[in-house]
Amino acid sequence: MMVASHLVFGAVAGAVVAHFHVSPLWLSVPLAMAGALLPDIDHPKSALGSRVRPLSTLIAKVFGHRGLTHSLLAVLGLAWLLLHLSGHRVASNMLAPLLAGYLSHLLADALTPMGVPLFWPIRFAVRFPLTVRTGSVAEKLLTLAVVVGSCWWLGPRY
Repeated sequence: MMVASHLVFGAVAGAVVAHFHVSPLWLSVPLAMAGALLPDIDHPKSALGSRVRPLSTLIAKVFGHRGLTHSLLAVLGLAWLLLHLSGHRVASNMLAPLLAGYLSHLLADALTPMGVPLFWPIRFAVRFPLTVRTGSVAEKLLTLAVVVGSCWWLGPRY
């Protein structure tokens, strides 16, 4: 998926987290959008990877693109890291939206033909039966459908 699609999926994930009163909307949406970009830190030319190129290049060389950072192991590691590096009170407001955004990225990439290695280091790719090619009209239509659907569902609540 393209960065714009990941940002949309992340924003929707953040709005869903806020809807369930885990953290306020103003905090949930940007954190979830940031979380939605995190898995692609393993690609030096990605939106995030290009900003932290030395780290991104190292991760890409060690794990490859769509390796560790696109797995449930990374989700658990991020959760553990956030809980242990910050106070539990701060982490509770930050953890859910960040992880929701991260998971939205994995969900979106599972909609592509390449899929995601959720159970890394096992290289089995998880993908949905119906897939969309990155950058295609189908991806743009899917992203638009996510926006419209979330506005229909969440809009009246805000």
